[in-house]
Amino acid sequence: MSDRRLSQIHLLQVEDNPGDARLVQILLSEVGGFAIDSVGSLKRAQACLAETHYDAVLLDLSLPDSTGLETVAAIRRAAPDLPVVVFTGLDDEATGLDAVQQGCEEYLVKGQGDGAQIRRTIRYAIERKAAAADRDRAAQRIKRVLVQTVKAVSLTLELRDPYTAGHQRRVARLATAIGARLGMPEQALEGLQTAALIHDIGKINVPLDFLSRPGKLSDAAFEIIMAHPQVGHDIVADIEFPWPVATMILQHHERLDGSGYPHGTRGDAVVGEARILAVADVVEAISSHRPYRPSLGLDAALTEIESHAGSKYDPAVVAACQAVLKDGSALLADDDSRPPGY
Repeated sequence: MSDRRLSQIHLLQVEDNPGDARLVQILLSEVGGFAIDSVGSLKRAQACLAETHYDAVLLDLSLPDSTGLETVAAIRRAAPDLPVVVFTGLDDEATGLDAVQQGCEEYLVKGQGDGAQIRRTIRYAIERKAAAADRDRAAQRIKRVLVQTVKAVSLTLELRDPYTAGHQRRVARLATAIGARLGMPEQALEGLQTAALIHDIGKINVPLDFLSRPGKLSDAAFEIIMAHPQVGHDIVADIEFPWPVATMILQHHERLDGSGYPHGTRGDAVVGEARILAVADVVEAISSHRPYRPSLGLDAALTEIESHAGSKYDPAVVAACQAVLKDGSALLADDDSRPPGY
């Protein structure tokens, strides 16, 4: 964005009172730095925003075709990234403050202040909006790096244990499909996928011999394997994910009836994402080949979750899993067209 201290600001003034509109135009012409288009209705404002690039909107809340916060909402829909300054009468100051809480950058009270104050307010709104956009872009970059790192860790775990190569990736695919079927928002689905891609990160603490050994393990060896959710939780607990990844990893082997591990957590204490991971993990594990047994098949996996729906597994999650496997929206077979780690 160019330096607004040096360049002219293209302002859309939305004001149905000709006297108020003209006064603001005179005050801003005295201080300079503005090119102003003025309209007197919401409909005309929407048309201008669709056709012309503006730097800011100076918005009266009482228009012939819209009033109050409905006016704000309509302008935000028409120009979600544009800074908006509310221009309100003194009796509507509380509404002006409400408008700020609804996404406007600032508000001005009619009849108060001179051209310099109006200019400062509009410029501050533009700078504030630009700073917020910069923060959002930086946050998105950080999140992309975080997700890419998670995928690299997931691939590293698969390379360490070739027998379960692709397991986390397949669980992530199935879990996110289940979450989408349940109506989870996109942000939550990103967190679910992230946790699924590294849900077995705690197995880094398990000797490879235990993971690949055919036959029954000793009690001591099995205890080490059962600790992997806690180890995984502890590995990622200090990472500031924007989602409860550590809790999802910790609870992905817990069951609603308390029969799971590592802590026997039950009922509502098991978070929703972990309930999804539990079902996806079980279905993938049963239907895949393991060094100690061949694949038991998808029918066996579905029988497991169906027979324990409402006891071990969340029945809504089980139903969603059945649906996504039936319509093919989550394939358990690896898709070779995807790069490793996806």
